[in-house]
Amino acid sequence: MNDENLEIQEQLKDLQADGFAIFKLTDVDLMIEQINDDVEKLVLNGSFRTNSKFYSYNDAPRIVESWKHSEAARRLAFQPQIVNLLTEHFKALVKPFSTINFLRSTQQPLHSDYVHFGTSPAFHLAAAWVALEDIDPLSGPIQVVPGSHLWPEFMYSEIGLPIARSLGDVSSFYRAYENWVQDDLKLKEVQVQTPEMKRGDVIIWLANLLHGSPVCQDPMLSRRSQVTHYHTDQVSLFYNPVFSDPLNGKFLKRKLEFIPS
Repeated sequence: MNDENLEIQEQLKDLQADGFAIFKLTDVDLMIEQINDDVEKLVLNGSFRTNSKFYSYNDAPRIVESWKHSEAARRLAFQPQIVNLLTEHFKALVKPFSTINFLRSTQQPLHSDYVHFGTSPAFHLAAAWVALEDIDPLSGPIQVVPGSHLWPEFMYSEIGLPIARSLGDVSSFYRAYENWVQDDLKLKEVQVQTPEMKRGDVIIWLANLLHGSPVCQDPMLSRRSQVTHYHTDQVSLFYNPVFSDPLNGKFLKRKLEFIPS
């Protein structure tokens, strides 16, 4: 077994045991420089889309679909080390469908991506968060809860909430979910981990892993990064969990635009 295969096997062990794997990407320095330049231009001319205000916790913009404006951002979504690891884990073709670029910390509470992107089969979702600069520990770094990827799928019905009927419901239901996560963590008495991330490092996490950036000592510090989300080609249904009731077979299908290779 060569060194590359040994590295992938170690990363797979981390993914399966902890729900995330961290490693250094190779040959991405120029790509990172270009992404940072491209994102800076988007910010200066204001020609970018952002996440919904439901998921914003400060005034730092979350720039979505940077891949439509930055060839380097698109190429990072297909970075071979990331794609190869996820392909090996899922034993399926993985397809990127979302990029979000951050200038500063999100200050977002711990959450699972799967509360946003439901799939059938379940949990065919992963994310790759790449540090586009050395991340200052005071800037609101990424935090993760090791092993939480193995916890049961969250459903809004388990906290007594029906299918959302309005955008107002989405906002209030999601805050209820965030509070439930905090209560669940206290009940389980688990430890939150804050990995040290340097420029060019990537943390790949699986669908149900709890992660976020709730601790930020200096929100004015930069925390430039890009996260890409992936589904697999085995998914037969994409749905929005807040508008769905999986226990009763009711789903609001989600339309996705996959990033072209």
